[in-house]
Amino acid sequence: MSAPVIAGSPSFATAARTYLPALTGVRALAAYLVCLHHYNPYPVGTWMDDALREFHVGVPLFFVLSGFLITLRYFGTEQWTGRWWGRYLRNRVARIYPMFFLLTTLTYAVLFLSKGPSVFYSWLFNVTFLSGFFDDYKYTGIPQGWTLTVEECFYLFAPLAFALLRRRPRLLWLLPLALLGVGAVLVNTLGRLEHHGLFGNYLFMLLFTFFGRAVEFFAGVQLALWFRRGQLRPARGLLTGAGLLLLAAVVAALVAVRGPADEFGQETPWGVVLNNVVLPGGIVLFYAGLLTEGTWLRRLLSTRLLQVLGKSSYVFYLIHIGVLQQCVKGHVSTNSWVVFGLMNLLAIALYYLVEQPLNRWLRVPYAAETVTRH
Repeated sequence: MSAPVIAGSPSFATAARTYLPALTGVRALAAYLVCLHHYNPYPVGTWMDDALREFHVGVPLFFVLSGFLITLRYFGTEQWTGRWWGRYLRNRVARIYPMFFLLTTLTYAVLFLSKGPSVFYSWLFNVTFLSGFFDDYKYTGIPQGWTLTVEECFYLFAPLAFALLRRRPRLLWLLPLALLGVGAVLVNTLGRLEHHGLFGNYLFMLLFTFFGRAVEFFAGVQLALWFRRGQLRPARGLLTGAGLLLLAAVVAALVAVRGPADEFGQETPWGVVLNNVVLPGGIVLFYAGLLTEGTWLRRLLSTRLLQVLGKSSYVFYLIHIGVLQQCVKGHVSTNSWVVFGLMNLLAIALYYLVEQPLNRWLRVPYAAETVTRH
């Protein structure tokens, strides 16, 4: 287990190389929250059904973590040279694209058997991440793949943001506001084209695009900067506890603001604020606790089992809905727990046999590459 980084701790370069096992384990937690959101086993109208509907909060856990790890890994290294950009983009592609491309292509190969060549354009929209900009296409292919469009937008914007922040640190919380303004402009320009929901409305922009979700990433950026400067101090489990309490409170509040016509609380104006602004604050507290406090939860997330599940969680996230899950459910078992276990085993196998080898082959070797492999 890695020691917490506090005042007088190792340098940022050392911190960037530090293995953070609890943050690897938390990936599995985030993926399982999203899985429960999609496969809610409780009867409609029960309090558990109401709560699990809002377990889409696993997605912000990923977004804040991305902001933290990319900042920890790259802040201060950005250089406006072709070589730096080539290495940076190649490593970003290596991280998420190979498995996404393979699984998306498999999905459309199955669709091709029933629908024919007409699926080609939808496949092209998905493998280029363009589908995430269109309301009509956001759930095509791998339905949860829209989040990768958001991630890729952050990857592309991060070096520019880092360059600005090194010169003007006070811009940190102005940048998300500026991005929100850009999103509003896109809704009022491209949205008027009424082309398959391209930035079709404000709710789509706020919930499904980087311009509306930027606060989550910049919350991670802020956490990484505090971590870098040694400004995070342990608080006897209070940070971890406060973060979890705020996460639970946001879920309860999302249930409370959900109207009769709303499927999820985040579809309401107050729900957008809770999900996009309040929730990242709770996640930052939670992660700060995992980084600094020796709690039982940190020890659990750092166990060998959770490390394996965390490393394979990206594959699990991609396959927990889709053709592989349908194949398991149709030919092996319909029991939800059996399917869940088998999908985890399949994710682990794909991680070690496919994802990890491809990642190593594509990634540019770099001495300071963080072991958390983001």
